[in-house]
Amino acid sequence: MGASPSILDPRSVILLAGVMGVVMALVVFFMQRSYPRSIQGLAEWARAPLVAFVSTMLFAARGYFPDFLTIVVANFVLYQACILYYAGSQKFLFGRSDTRGWTVLNCVLAVALFWFGIVKPDFEMRLLFVTLAVSALFFRHAQLYMRHTGRVFGKRLMTGLLLAQALVAALRFVSVVAGMAGSGLMEGSWIQSLYISMYSFTVLLLTIAAILMATDRVHTEFEYLATRDPLTGALNRRAVLDACEGAFTSGERRGALLMVDLDHFKDINDRFGHQMGDAVLREAVHRMQRAIGDKGVLGRYGGEEFVVLLPESGKAEAMEIAARLRQAVGEPFPADSSMAVVGSMAVSIGVAAGESSSGGAGIDDVLALADAALYRAKAMGRDRVIAAA
Repeated sequence: MGASPSILDPRSVILLAGVMGVVMALVVFFMQRSYPRSIQGLAEWARAPLVAFVSTMLFAARGYFPDFLTIVVANFVLYQACILYYAGSQKFLFGRSDTRGWTVLNCVLAVALFWFGIVKPDFEMRLLFVTLAVSALFFRHAQLYMRHTGRVFGKRLMTGLLLAQALVAALRFVSVVAGMAGSGLMEGSWIQSLYISMYSFTVLLLTIAAILMATDRVHTEFEYLATRDPLTGALNRRAVLDACEGAFTSGERRGALLMVDLDHFKDINDRFGHQMGDAVLREAVHRMQRAIGDKGVLGRYGGEEFVVLLPESGKAEAMEIAARLRQAVGEPFPADSSMAVVGSMAVSIGVAAGESSSGGAGIDDVLALADAALYRAKAMGRDRVIAAA
């Protein structure tokens, strides 16, 4: 008995997936225009469905157009669309892409398809080469997300789709080895329909997963920007005060604050200009963050004044961190630095701990104590660390 016909017409499935892919490509294209440039990969994800659409039109024309177009070119273009998706994922996750090896493989695949499609037609051999190449690419693509899935639904969806496509292609490869290749692309058998349907609609579903991931990234970046000082990258005033509020209302007596003021910063602005002043502020923040490490969080309180929250530190440890911070900021600028003309920076630091009060101090109390200590440090000649009484 012959293979039972499938209720899915392969040609219709291919055409429908191609058209829907174009629609999704337009969605991603307009998303790219409105999303921050820091979200990379959208250009590749927008082009991939369009490239895949070209291949679906060629596949659907099997039997009407020359075999060279509907076999060799069609497979080459579709595999290149899959490579574009892979490149988009690389850029989205790592900011760069390198798909040269896969492009070379695609060229080798095209040569094999030309031989077994035009010179010595053999559907079984073509299917072996294509399914093996597809399975390898999709599994490698899935590995990118298996290391970076996290809790983002879009990434989990992308990983599942890629693994499912890799598995279906691998199963089709096994079916060919087992003598179930069939007679041609448009054969209506269930296994051929499954393979074509999965391969066609994966293009559409990958675009949906990409949109979900990009949307989540935008949300994350907006949250980040809402809590960051745009000049220095440190927490902004509201965010650092919220962090302090949480630390000093948690019922814990430990925890300390540093109030840090960049000494004579106005003179730097007056002598060297505001651009130099901005550069000095950014460098000061970089050095402070390096000195603090994972012991606390740094926020810009206003102007050249900063707050450092040390949630797990007592007074003694806070004084040690403050001394280390002062030393780090005070290191001279390298001679080859554009800021070398400034010479060096200095900071005055006031230190106050939540344990300074017998019952544990609230945020307003600790801030007032740290501010008073900072005022004394400046009155005593600056470039020093003073603890609250």
